[in-house]
Amino acid sequence: MAYTLDVFILAAVFGFLYGFLLQKADFCFVASIRDWISVKDNRILNGVLVLIATALLGWGLVLTLGIKQVSDVWTVPLGGANLLGGILFGIGMTIAGGCGSGTLYRCGMGYVQFWIVLLFAIAGNLLFAFLYDPWARDILQPLTLVENGYTLYTLPIPYWVIPVVLVAGMLLIAIYRYGASGFWGGVKESLTDWERNPLKQSHWDIRLVAFLIGVVATIQFALMSNVGITGPETRIGAVALAQLLGDDVVFNNTYLNALFADFPRVGLGPEETLVIFLVIGSLAASLLSGSFKIRFPRSSRLPYAIGGGLLMGVSSRIAPGCNIANVITGIGGLSLSSVLVIIGMIIGIFIVVAFIFKMPLMLFQRYDSM
Repeated sequence: MAYTLDVFILAAVFGFLYGFLLQKADFCFVASIRDWISVKDNRILNGVLVLIATALLGWGLVLTLGIKQVSDVWTVPLGGANLLGGILFGIGMTIAGGCGSGTLYRCGMGYVQFWIVLLFAIAGNLLFAFLYDPWARDILQPLTLVENGYTLYTLPIPYWVIPVVLVAGMLLIAIYRYGASGFWGGVKESLTDWERNPLKQSHWDIRLVAFLIGVVATIQFALMSNVGITGPETRIGAVALAQLLGDDVVFNNTYLNALFADFPRVGLGPEETLVIFLVIGSLAASLLSGSFKIRFPRSSRLPYAIGGGLLMGVSSRIAPGCNIANVITGIGGLSLSSVLVIIGMIIGIFIVVAFIFKMPLMLFQRYDSM
């Protein structure tokens, strides 16, 4: 498939918007679960729930209008590998200090630690690719229950029904918990949390940002593709490897060769452009708010960045996908495999927080306070 210039431009716009929005709310999936477990802070978790609700309604609307078909919904093989990959990814991103999207937007803010995490995550992607054939494939294959994955959109009911029912249930729970006045007060607060020029303001309300990210992802699904992070990062790593060792190193690898099946050659496509511009969008947002700063990590954190990054890279190929792909694209697409991955990620985060590090405050301090 030969991509036209307008597709690359569209991908760059989407990536820039994601990076800008993620940075403005300090939006990180691992922090949403970690903070809730460790200090009962549900601020970021509320944003994740708003994002899920928006994606559900967005995907349901796109399918109902016939803009996309069920065959366009992202589904992957369903089975134990989803849960295993999710658990390992949850452990990896908690150790590293940031999820797939959190790592990228913090790269744009000048955190050297997360450039290290990103580098080793890509190395982990490539490591899995070279372990895939014959060892990893033979190990993971018996875990597969449904080869082509499964989405609830295949049920013989209108596409809008399940998203509307799920979101209505989420709204009722929120109103029951906070009360009608508290719920609508939160909605109003999320829309009016402005102190000065929004572009220069260092922080936007995470609930508004979550909604906007969900809208952008829905538009991307309608116009271009499903949003993903670690798949494109794997291709970026393969392109770099091809530049060093030649294209044959990619063509002769079963896993990497399959990743470029729709490409005219080994090179960067629209989704890789999106990932690159996500970092650029975060950089622009942090420069506007004055929060950009080159920050070097303490030497004690380097093993966590390296080990966590490697584990994120390998596990994102086992699951497959990171938090962004599974929370937005997977849940929006009612993919059962993504439900398993997310459950696994929560378990992985809990394992690290409750048992491995036993919640030392030094590890969980916010990076923007450094």
